[in-house]
Amino acid sequence: MIEIDGSYGEGGGQLLRYSIALAALLRKDIHIFNIRAKRSNPGLRRQHLTAIKIISKFVDGRVEGLEVGSKEIYFYPRQNPRPGKYFFDIGTAGSIPLLLQAVLPVMLAARGEIRLELKGGTIVRWSPPIIYIDRVLVPLLRFFGAKIKVETIRHGFYPRGGGLVIANTKFSYPLQNVNFGFFSHIKEIGGISYVGNLPVHIAERQAKSAERILKKYGYIKYLKKIEIDTSTPAIDKGTCIVLWALTDNSVIGGDSIGERGKPAEKVGEEAAMALVDILEAGVAIDPHALDNLIIYMSLADGLSRVIANDLTSHARTAIDICSRITGAEFRVNKKGKFVEIIARGIGYKS
Repeated sequence: MIEIDGSYGEGGGQLLRYSIALAALLRKDIHIFNIRAKRSNPGLRRQHLTAIKIISKFVDGRVEGLEVGSKEIYFYPRQNPRPGKYFFDIGTAGSIPLLLQAVLPVMLAARGEIRLELKGGTIVRWSPPIIYIDRVLVPLLRFFGAKIKVETIRHGFYPRGGGLVIANTKFSYPLQNVNFGFFSHIKEIGGISYVGNLPVHIAERQAKSAERILKKYGYIKYLKKIEIDTSTPAIDKGTCIVLWALTDNSVIGGDSIGERGKPAEKVGEEAAMALVDILEAGVAIDPHALDNLIIYMSLADGLSRVIANDLTSHARTAIDICSRITGAEFRVNKKGKFVEIIARGIGYKS
């Protein structure tokens, strides 16, 4: 049985999600203790419960200690992931994007199609918006050969949640290795500025502010369009803007979420600056994406390479946990002010 100290490294929900996902894929029993011990509200939260329940359902697993606040669980996967239709309700505004980060690697191993409907929060603090998942992360995962489609039916904001997202996957293993080095040129920049149950001018101001930043730094010539979305229904009120740049070898994202008292102009500026910072550096991957690509690099067939501005604590934790559970070999090299991550994946086959 694999033993994982949940307080290790960054010590948050990501360590838990990756550990359960990899245990399910490799059909290894796992014991995780000190779960989220470094957090102000340690132990399992509802969104963590839902992720574990989903993964367990896929592999007909058995779980001990699965309750809110639990600091210790045992997970026993029993079979390879099964195709089919599934529905889960997080029950709060718990993050659907974070939950998808946990379950997608497992869904791709089902020898058939999986249709997963999720109810919860789509645009919430401390999580990438679902638009980022759809327009940035999913296209990046397609470089690995991952067959994924994500569709947002309804947005959900804090505190009620109630958003609805459908994720469809097809069998995709073994994954291809990737090379996300420096990009050579930008093909185009796009974006979506969204408001739910708020005046349309908020979305328009977010978009105009982002355009001003892109113009200031010389990237406006690549901008195809920032769509104004006020038609996708939502529970509760909220806003966000997501921008992305399609380059010759990747997709780079930048996003920001509106909050009470935060001007729309500030929201647009934050998203644009997040994108500009990566474009100015010339690297092909933004920090949010890097955290999510590590698990796929560990499972892919052959050598994968990513160059990033920096190695976040989330990325370090992901590298450590993935190498320990899968046996994948990672090297982290300093390249001037950049960091190069090289992984020899295990060539996982379901």
